[in-house]
Amino acid sequence: MTKFIITDEFWDLFPEAEIAVVLAKGIQNTEAHVADVREEINELLKQSSTGATKFLTAGVFSENKVISVWRKAYQQFKTKKGVRCSIEALLKRIDKGTGVSPINPLVDIYNAVSLTYGLPCGGEDIDTFKGNLLLTKAVGGEPFLALGDEEYDNA
Repeated sequence: MTKFIITDEFWDLFPEAEIAVVLAKGIQNTEAHVADVREEINELLKQSSTGATKFLTAGVFSENKVISVWRKAYQQFKTKKGVRCSIEALLKRIDKGTGVSPINPLVDIYNAVSLTYGLPCGGEDIDTFKGNLLLTKAVGGEPFLALGDEEYDNA
């Protein structure tokens, strides 16, 4: 990745958005490399999951502010039916009492951040990028490979 670019199309939709980027280099996202801190990561994920109940104050799940604000944002562009923001998926697990299970070290850390602040977080392996990282409004048909998927889907 050479640059992180946010287009005018994005700002037209979300003029009040706030974006934060953390660039971490030299990360080995394997269990072997975090063996000495895995228990701390697990505890962070557990504590953030417990604390995330503070975002679930409305009786109807979709009426919780953290959920409704992101559903409103998603209504600004075309999505597949049922597609939800990552923080909604995490909070749904909290609401159902199933909790958030460990996935891999970095995902666990950014899920803990999401649950602590009620915000969607994500990560990308920039070593695999060719060109720039672009935050824009998708036109449809862009290939997308979700974590754990083996086949590409369309944005």
